[in-house]
Amino acid sequence: MVDHESRSEFIARTIAGHIKDAEMKVGDKLPTEAALSEHFGVSRAAVREAVARLKAAGLVETRQGSGSYVRLPDAIQDGLDPATRSSLNSLLDLIRVRKVIEAEMAALAAEMRTPQQLAAIEKAYQRLTEAEQNGQDGVDEDCAFHAAIAEASHNVYWQQLTKSLRPSIAIGVQVTRRNEIQRREYYVAVDKEHEDILKAIRRGDPSAARMAAIRHMNKSEERILTADREFWQDRGAPVKKLGKA
Repeated sequence: MVDHESRSEFIARTIAGHIKDAEMKVGDKLPTEAALSEHFGVSRAAVREAVARLKAAGLVETRQGSGSYVRLPDAIQDGLDPATRSSLNSLLDLIRVRKVIEAEMAALAAEMRTPQQLAAIEKAYQRLTEAEQNGQDGVDEDCAFHAAIAEASHNVYWQQLTKSLRPSIAIGVQVTRRNEIQRREYYVAVDKEHEDILKAIRRGDPSAARMAAIRHMNKSEERILTADREFWQDRGAPVKKLGKA
């Protein structure tokens, strides 16, 4: 029989392993104290101590009245100055807000768009693709693509909200696209994600459009979290051009 401390260490090590292997991602909620207690066959006190160990290691954060969540690991933040770390966290917050906005706008666009609005979205996507193929950062074209979707949602409040966030979104897009354009696998993935949103809107499939937009935002968050330290420390440097393969 292992002692109390060994149980809590084992639980913490097991959960940390799931986080390290990406089986649990940033933002995922840990099972409840009762569920963990039952799963591991230990007391709730051992679970609480395990969670405390994970918090001390910088792997989880506790939100009052909500539970414990996987947080951005210190290993990713290591070496970043406070201003850079603040910028990273701010960007992630923006992406999470955009996830809600973009999902609902895409769903509404799939349901409500007119032939003219679909043509505008198609044209915006084409311009974005051309910008990427020409080695440009595509920031304006990316924003225009999402703005065309907002227009097709026929919801004035979503449109106003998108316009009010436009300066922040433009900065966020600039950072994310700079990260994406320097790695071809990211570049290809982003183009496919935009295409999936467009295809769902073209088919008039609100559910698929919503899921495609959510997937795009989730993937954007993942790409930012996996950006190397050098990218963040050198975030002000010019974007490297990415030629055709």
